[in-house]
Amino acid sequence: MSIDAFSIESGLTDKNVHIRLSWSNRTDFTPTPEQVERGLTDENVEVRAAWAYRIDFIPNPQQIERGLTDSCYEVKWAWAERMDFTPTTEQIERGLTDLEDVIRLVWASRKDYTPTPEQVERGLKDRSPEVRKAWAERMDWTPTLEQIEKGLTDKHTDVRKAWSQRMDFTPTPKQVERGLTDESPEIRRAWAQRMDYTPSSEQVEHGLTDTAVLVRMEWAARCDFTPTSEQIERGINDKSLKVVLAWLHRHDITWTEAQIERGLQHDNAKVRSSWEDILRRQNEQSHECHESIMASI
Repeated sequence: MSIDAFSIESGLTDKNVHIRLSWSNRTDFTPTPEQVERGLTDENVEVRAAWAYRIDFIPNPQQIERGLTDSCYEVKWAWAERMDFTPTTEQIERGLTDLEDVIRLVWASRKDYTPTPEQVERGLKDRSPEVRKAWAERMDWTPTLEQIEKGLTDKHTDVRKAWSQRMDFTPTPKQVERGLTDESPEIRRAWAQRMDYTPSSEQVEHGLTDTAVLVRMEWAARCDFTPTSEQIERGINDKSLKVVLAWLHRHDITWTEAQIERGLQHDNAKVRSSWEDILRRQNEQSHECHESIMASI
């Protein structure tokens, strides 16, 4: 049932701020330009923020500028998150240098502008780790060697992780080793996932015996090394089913009859199913090999 215009207007102009706020948050009516303007200039911060979050009107330049310079950070935050306007160079710079961390974070996360080298450098040095992380996640700028090194050695895990997941640079052997031995399992996993380096046998062994399950799983899934029989046996007997299944999905291993027989007796259905697939695949390969030999005779 539609709401009559009188009720809407009465609610939006009520002296009680809670009633005005309630009506400002309603989405079952389309406000008039006058109602929008009045809401955006309401004396109450929560009401102004509520109108800033509404997406059923197109703000004009004056409303945008007024919202982005509001005295309350909650209102500025709401306006900074709106994506229905193209910010000016001045608005971008002002947002990126705002005193509030959360405002700088929103502007660092916007993708509708290309930052200047100065803005990037300043963002990477921001006091807030969330802001530094946001800049590390942006892919519209090319980092320098110095910026890469600083990012990979940031004291905050989330920032180091964001840098570890960037694929627009080739890490040095020192950076690889440092990442693979980071105190954080999230960082070690991120480096285990990178395929732009060739791990040493020591790094492979270290990864396969990592204390973190997800790190061992990632290493088990890498196919750029030839595992030893000891590593294979240890992997298929890992305490974690995720690690075991990762090993069983490798196609570069020729399994022994003893391993297959033992695997088919496993108490986990997914593991048994994987061993059944392995047996089927190896039988097919043996059959194809036999057919090929017979065809050549």
